[in-house]
Amino acid sequence: MDDVYMGLMKRLDDFPAGAPESENLLNILKIIFDEKEAELAIDLPAGLEELGSIAVRTGRDQDELYGLLEGMADKGLVLSREKQGKRYYNLLPLVPGIFEMQFMKGETTPQKRKIAELFDAYYYEGWGETSWTANTALARVMMVEEEIPRSEEVLPYEKVSEFIKDSTFMALTTCFCRHEAELLGKSCGAPKDVCMCFGPFAEFLVERGFAKEASKEEMLDALRRAEEAGLVHITDNIQEKINFICNCCGCCCGFLGTMTRLNIAGAVAASRYKAVVDEELCNGCETCVEVCQMKAITVEDDLAIIDEVKCIGCGLCVSHCPSEAVSVMAREDWREPAANIVELGVAYLKDRGKL
Repeated sequence: MDDVYMGLMKRLDDFPAGAPESENLLNILKIIFDEKEAELAIDLPAGLEELGSIAVRTGRDQDELYGLLEGMADKGLVLSREKQGKRYYNLLPLVPGIFEMQFMKGETTPQKRKIAELFDAYYYEGWGETSWTANTALARVMMVEEEIPRSEEVLPYEKVSEFIKDSTFMALTTCFCRHEAELLGKSCGAPKDVCMCFGPFAEFLVERGFAKEASKEEMLDALRRAEEAGLVHITDNIQEKINFICNCCGCCCGFLGTMTRLNIAGAVAASRYKAVVDEELCNGCETCVEVCQMKAITVEDDLAIIDEVKCIGCGLCVSHCPSEAVSVMAREDWREPAANIVELGVAYLKDRGKL
């Protein structure tokens, strides 16, 4: 039995973000996959494959295979999608994918608490360092749109509202990171109903009960509430066809936590901007200190001082500053996001020495 789960662990490690071998991960897989599911998962592709093709390739009965795959989709282990009357499936990576979907439904069962404990231990023993960081970040910060300087040309992929306006299907789901933290008894209490999903992935989440379809008005309201709560907008580090916009805190979020809790820079790509302080306007009120999720701001002699290494350019200090003493300016070392998810995956695999 362990051989099957060891094989699954190696299969999951083939994905860009990987899945380092660990006793904690082994125990997670034993809880969320039964043995038949684990055996099948090893043979599943990373990209969508039609049901009949999987049956022929693996020598399995198609009807039995369909039932097994549908059950795995309901558990958030595989992606299922219908195209032109046929069903297609692929194995989800551990992250982003399987990890997040274990907590999206907001369940508080003893099993979910156990899974949260194991993922937390796995994160701190090395998963956070090896799988969530690379030269190429998997996720990027989107700045509070209203605070982007009007003198700058705003790129389409920098505007959260553009993704919401142009998307044909959108959904809201539970913030998986804050729910995991809640299960562990250490949530910060920030809103959990502000995690956004887009496109075909959102359709899958709604179909399987992991999310609820949302209107543009509902998405914009969630965006407003997230900004008021001081949460950072984070999305795929790509320019088109994003899958998600998470609204993150520095204490519970896996991506931001890699920087705030593990002290590893670069887990999330900063926005094109960095915060700067007008010494004449700043009165040292510390509002920016309180709202900064990265702990990048201190106040000395009634003046806010920003650590440029820690600043991710989210714009929250700008929107919350009562004296309008904080603004942003363009970074000189900013890297443009990958064009699409394929280009991002290739770059990440190269960074990890897998291509």
